[in-house]
Amino acid sequence: MTDQLDAFLPDIEPFEGADEWVAAVAGRARCTPEQTRAELARQQIRPPAGWGPQRHLHLNAILFAGVKTPTNGPRTPYIFDVAFRDSITAFGTHNENDAGKSSVIKTLRWALRGRCQLQQDVRKWMRAVVLELRVEEEDLAVAFGVNGGEPFGAVMRLRQPIDFVKLRRYLSEPTDALRDPPGTQADGQSNDVFAALNAYLRDSNAVTVAEFSCTEDFERVMDDVMLDRLGFPHVATWQSRPREQQAHEGDGTLGMLGWPTWSSALSITEPSVPVVLGEERHAVVRLLQMYLGSPWAVTVAAIAARKGQLSSRLGTLQRRHQDQQTAHRGDLTELRRRLKEIDAALATAPAPGDLSDLDRRMRAAADAGHAAEAAESNFRNVSLRYGEISRLLDEAEADVAALKEAKLTRRFWHALKPSCCPRCDTSVGEEQWARERQGQCSLCASPLDISEPPPATESGQETDASTLEAYLAGVEQADIDSLDDLTAATLQVRQLERHLAVVDAERDAARLRRDEAQQTWQAAHAHVAEDGGRLSWTQWQKLVTERAVTQARIEERENVRPTVHLEQQIEAIERQQKIVLAAEIEAKARLKSDQDELLRLVSQQVATLGRSLGVRNLEAVMLSGNGHMPVIKGGERTNFGDLEPGEKLRLKISLMVALMRVGEEAGVARHPGLIVIDSLGREELNPKDMIGMLTELVKLSHEVPYLQVVLTSAYGDRLVEGLGKERVILAEAGQPLW
Repeated sequence: MTDQLDAFLPDIEPFEGADEWVAAVAGRARCTPEQTRAELARQQIRPPAGWGPQRHLHLNAILFAGVKTPTNGPRTPYIFDVAFRDSITAFGTHNENDAGKSSVIKTLRWALRGRCQLQQDVRKWMRAVVLELRVEEEDLAVAFGVNGGEPFGAVMRLRQPIDFVKLRRYLSEPTDALRDPPGTQADGQSNDVFAALNAYLRDSNAVTVAEFSCTEDFERVMDDVMLDRLGFPHVATWQSRPREQQAHEGDGTLGMLGWPTWSSALSITEPSVPVVLGEERHAVVRLLQMYLGSPWAVTVAAIAARKGQLSSRLGTLQRRHQDQQTAHRGDLTELRRRLKEIDAALATAPAPGDLSDLDRRMRAAADAGHAAEAAESNFRNVSLRYGEISRLLDEAEADVAALKEAKLTRRFWHALKPSCCPRCDTSVGEEQWARERQGQCSLCASPLDISEPPPATESGQETDASTLEAYLAGVEQADIDSLDDLTAATLQVRQLERHLAVVDAERDAARLRRDEAQQTWQAAHAHVAEDGGRLSWTQWQKLVTERAVTQARIEERENVRPTVHLEQQIEAIERQQKIVLAAEIEAKARLKSDQDELLRLVSQQVATLGRSLGVRNLEAVMLSGNGHMPVIKGGERTNFGDLEPGEKLRLKISLMVALMRVGEEAGVARHPGLIVIDSLGREELNPKDMIGMLTELVKLSHEVPYLQVVLTSAYGDRLVEGLGKERVILAEAGQPLW
């Protein structure tokens, strides 16, 4: 194992016994029984040692004293005490809330659990609290003072019951002194009320079991005291963090379930919360396993906690492994990049003393000069060709323009019919016109071509254009002699335009080559005048040394895995996980074997008790080991969370009593017998339903002799009707309970 794993997995001596379970785990994990036994001990996973006998918890009495300090009212000292003489005790008011009844329950739970849920103002009113209780044959007192809301005090073993009449006399004077305004000793760090309480207990020969000086200390002390006396264990638990806070999947914290968790199964403070047992959803499975009495419950819980811890540890290592691999690859890439830079620098910068480089640079400059001269000559030749073709094109275009103009002029003059000679004004007669029709000019008798072509049409123009394109494309061979002058001139223009475009492109390319060659020559010429990037001897040696070091580091990273240590740790945890997962399967199978029949019996009892407590149309209840408790009601299956608040309350009470009954009958009872219910009746719409439930609770208290119920309600009249006056502490109408 690695040192890091040793930090949370110390070496522990392997346990003895449980050979059958160890062999089953070893077979499933494919390792030897010796390896399995040693690893389970190392993971602090042990087979069950069995339960001790059931132990009962009973509250005898509670007293608390202090001073009310409302914002707009006088300071009012108070002392409130009550003895729990019956199996059921109720605190009630006349349809009034905020009258102190819930504060009684919360103060009682504060003393019992060490964890306070009182409102801050009420908490600061307190000066002293004492709860007398019995665990089996041992009488205990939880006595503490409160300064500014912070508790301090002790758990004491009583040699004789507390005489609360006498105790009130001890407390009356220091409590009454709390009427003094703020700033006096009553509001300082001294606490005369608790001093009087402590003096009484000392005078009664009470023996201190454990002391505490703050809230955290108080909870720790009650955890130790109550678990030791009730026989409950501390159970490790793994609590996953919310997904948005997880560094990796399965990330969480290792905690410990103790008295605050086990005692939550004694209270019903929020009946509407859809948890069948206790107050927190994540703890319901462990509560069921504990109160159904299977000795495998602790083993299964320890395995679950260790499995979560191993999974989280594995996730952390895998993330570190991935990060290191990524960093390693990035480092290797950077080293290779740097090696290329060094090689490029060495290739372009010659070593000191290398004179051959000057010759190379001069030859390169000469070659670049010849290339630039050739490129310049080529550009000039192409430019001359371009100029010559441009001149020919201009002449051809002028010829075409002249031919077109002559043709138009001829057509104009031929269209005229002169009536006299333009020089002598001699009239042109019919005889002369007749001679012109015969082919002689009517004026000068010269031969005349009278075959004038008709005007060109649109189709004719298109035919001429297409013919020209055919000549240009080489589709038809042109007979220049057969073409008229205008067509031949137009054809020549088109040919020259195409030739000029080709030569123009050649001229552009030649210009680009000339410019590039000149730039290359200029750079080579400048390079001759420089030192060629020559390095000093020190710079050269430094570069060569850096290259050697870089190359060595690359080879080292290519041949060595930097994550090998992490990989060994990951492999070790994966081996541990195999054994832990195998142990979980085998332990859960034994737990299920223990619980299945008990769950069936508890489900039957819950159904019977639920009907008696007033859950209408309840046919069956199906409690499962995962904490779910669907019911068949009116022929329909309904989840526990979908029931009405009043129905949830009745079934929660039924489940607590069923756990007591079935555990008693099976010899595995764990529930200490106390049930605390706050604000009973707030879910009820029908007063008769509440009275009926109270009546059934009285019957249950007779059937289960160690059952003790403490409850509160704003419906004091119903409490009296259902329980009887002797079981109800009822406030005066319009007055608070204390």
